[in-house]
Amino acid sequence: MFIETEMNCSNICWATPVRVRVGRGVQLDIDGPHSALNTMTQRWPPTRGEHYERARNLCMAALGRRVSAAAIRDDFVAACAEAGVLAD
Repeated sequence: MFIETEMNCSNICWATPVRVRVGRGVQLDIDGPHSALNTMTQRWPPTRGEHYERARNLCMAALGRRVSAAAIRDDFVAACAEAGVLAD
């Protein structure tokens, strides 16, 4: 599932991207809820705990403009740490 949106990314990007390692150590800079949600649905490891579920739900809410994108960055970072994909 690939998430598409018509929204202007400048309205939904984080001030500081989150760097993750996926696949065979490929590093990606995740700049907001749109890229976070795509990464979580396409390239995430099997580890999917409570932080994953919360971050995924909040990313969808941010794309629907129901919550602030900036407010959910910490939740995405927690999901990355939980899955062991947060880059150093």
